[in-house]
Amino acid sequence: MKIDNDIKSYGNTHNVPITLDDTLCFLCKTIDSEQSKQILEIGTAIGYGAITIATNTDCEHIDTVEVDIDRYNIAKENVLNHNLNDKIMLYNQDALDYIKNCKKTYDLIYLDGPKGQYINYLPYLLKLLKTNGIIVADNLNFHGMVTGDIPISRGCRAMIKGLKAYIETVTTDSSLDTIIHKNLGDGVGVTRKINQ
Repeated sequence: MKIDNDIKSYGNTHNVPITLDDTLCFLCKTIDSEQSKQILEIGTAIGYGAITIATNTDCEHIDTVEVDIDRYNIAKENVLNHNLNDKIMLYNQDALDYIKNCKKTYDLIYLDGPKGQYINYLPYLLKLLKTNGIIVADNLNFHGMVTGDIPISRGCRAMIKGLKAYIETVTTDSSLDTIIHKNLGDGVGVTRKINQ
């Protein structure tokens, strides 16, 4: 897998959360094995994920949403530097606003935005997802707090509650088929929208 070590290093140095390499590798393999062409990414950060996907898969287009203006601007510059502005479209707005008003449909959605919001995003994401399409949700372990391996930090309680609600919903809804990979990265969920 080709990665941009400069973007990765910047992310690590400036405490910008970027997707772990094993998760990105899994995501890219999933995109190609599913022949996913239209991708939505929630949580651009500085563009590391979108650029890696665009560089390593046969997808045709990636829409990626980032609310933080500084990260958005860095991501925009990184995308331009990789000559990927025809393949990656960046949106500087709140993800919930984007998905509520979006008229497109997607083959695969990579969910890596605010963790406590996953459960609130889910109904809208499912409307944007084609039948048999997939949501890949990152950080479902959240450093062991979801699984109970480490105590939940006081400031993280609402977020962990939201993540648990998301996991409960995607694993019990009969219109969805979900596998949680607890030992991949920081916990990765793969949810398929099945035809009912």
